[in-house]
Amino acid sequence: MRVLVGYASRFGSTKEIAAHIAERLRRAGVDADARDVLEIGDVAPYGAVVFGSGVYDGSWTPNATAWLRGHAAELTARPVWLFSVGSFGDRHPVIGHLIVREPKDIGEIEQLVHPREYRVFAGVLDLQHWPAWGRLVFKALGGRDGDNRHWPDIDAWADAIAQALRPV
Repeated sequence: MRVLVGYASRFGSTKEIAAHIAERLRRAGVDADARDVLEIGDVAPYGAVVFGSGVYDGSWTPNATAWLRGHAAELTARPVWLFSVGSFGDRHPVIGHLIVREPKDIGEIEQLVHPREYRVFAGVLDLQHWPAWGRLVFKALGGRDGDNRHWPDIDAWADAIAQALRPV
């Protein structure tokens, strides 16, 4: 089965996570292609889809939501996994349970495509682009500037997807 690992990324963190997931799937024997949302044409060649976007100001990129809405009918006919890349991951001990509701329209997206699973991973942050109050709140919650990706968590998720895609 061929798997599409689609992504929408502004600064590269989400792109690197998608490429990493695709490589992890390939190592597990799954034929996987990582593609930018702007380069994805037809979904028909793919038997499954993993799709993610960076979260900016509480929302996925407009290209990501538009793509999912435009391909919803095709996506419901195959296994789909979704992920977001934001400030904190959904495993954060203090606010992880709140982060899983990011982006703002994830509930609508989940209703449209019925993913098998949705995850939020922490990304790479450059706090100098944040307002002062945002930096204070972020740091008060234990956040730090720089690369916050937790690769073992991403690997485990990709491995679980590979396992789910194995023929019975």
